[in-house]
Amino acid sequence: MALVRSSTISHWHFVWKRLYAIPLAFFGVGTYRAWLAIFFRYNAYPGIGTFDYFIFEGAIGVVSLVLALVATRITPLWSNKKATVFTWLAMTIGSAVLAIASFITQSQYAVWAGLVLSGGGLASLILMWAEFYGSLNPMRVALYHAIALFLGECIKWIFMGMSAPYLVFFSLILPSISIVQVKLSMHAIPELDLPAKPHEDSKKPFPWKPILLMSTCTFSGGFGGIPGQQLLIGNVTGTVFVTALVAVGVLSRAKWFNFDTIYQLAFPFITVGFMLLPATFDLSGQVRAFCYDAGYSMLSMFIMLIMSNITYRFGISAVWLNGIERGVRYVVEVLGWLTGYTLVRSASPQTTQAVVLIITIILSIVFIAVFHSERNLSARWGIRLEDIDDQRKKERELTVSDLSKKRGLTPREEEVFQLVMRGDSIQRISEELFVSQGTVKAHINHIYRKLGIHSRQEMLDLVEK
Repeated sequence: MALVRSSTISHWHFVWKRLYAIPLAFFGVGTYRAWLAIFFRYNAYPGIGTFDYFIFEGAIGVVSLVLALVATRITPLWSNKKATVFTWLAMTIGSAVLAIASFITQSQYAVWAGLVLSGGGLASLILMWAEFYGSLNPMRVALYHAIALFLGECIKWIFMGMSAPYLVFFSLILPSISIVQVKLSMHAIPELDLPAKPHEDSKKPFPWKPILLMSTCTFSGGFGGIPGQQLLIGNVTGTVFVTALVAVGVLSRAKWFNFDTIYQLAFPFITVGFMLLPATFDLSGQVRAFCYDAGYSMLSMFIMLIMSNITYRFGISAVWLNGIERGVRYVVEVLGWLTGYTLVRSASPQTTQAVVLIITIILSIVFIAVFHSERNLSARWGIRLEDIDDQRKKERELTVSDLSKKRGLTPREEEVFQLVMRGDSIQRISEELFVSQGTVKAHINHIYRKLGIHSRQEMLDLVEK
């Protein structure tokens, strides 16, 4: 017992030293998430309502799709000076226009112009951060993204007690901070891992399964007008809870946590949150807010993991993958809101409740179908094998995934397996996965035993065979 306690203390001491060394810039996603909440979640900006929110979301979706379609010309996006200037100007000027239109001129057209500018700039910034995550292994993506979302919710919580002038001030400076953070983050990555400029004739794989899954959830959220609702404590605590759970799960050695845990928890949270939409359910709005934001945050993290993992494993453009996913997500969310808005104005409450039930059933079917067909993070997720340029790399990565499933490797062991096949040293793997070198050696020994081999060369021969 004392030995186990000592081992646990030693592990968390090691983890704390690794966490302390992480640059704060890596968590800049939380900065822009707090920024975008300023305009919609505090009732501080007069004249900005639910309809305006979906104009903002529509702008993100359209610009994301445009950037995806021209990805071969503008990537790497993070180092593209014109893209950086556009991002900064659009978000900063958009914020200023929204402040002027809300507090001085009270012009609705100016509000819409500010929202379109801000949304377009945010789309570009989101894809820059997608390039950052696409340069990291999934364990780091899960940790950094979870901590970033956690910090973003903490900032939102602080903002809840601020008056409008302070929120206007932060709306003007947070875009610059997040842009600087993504630049610093990319410069902290080894040059070999940085995203390369894709060839004009590069193939463009389309992982339709995670896109279908996320689109179904955002349609349901838009249908209920959830994103445009006032920020509640339940929204913040829901996201804080699940992000803390993921961060602790990644850093711990607990067997209960793997990447599928994120997916499995997202389903019940989102379903319960959506089912609480009808007024006939006599439950607190805080419960609905907690459940939906917890589920949506979990699913967003899982989708980010999938997309970044595809980029990391196969070198596919993060701007292309995430631009398509974000574009479809936000456009579908607008369609969901328009459907719900039209239905509420023209149909009876009974009809609305029936539609909510139908959407819930569809949501459940999509979740179950996708999860049944793609059971782990490194699955294909609807990508056709012939659409990946590097055939040798594709075959090796998928072979490792297939062998891991057949031989009963845990998700952590599969991740070590993948890194070993990339040629990483034990020290590098230790740094990547936030575990000690002794733990890495133990994982490798378990992999050898499950594969029936005794050395790295045998491992290479098995995969190549």
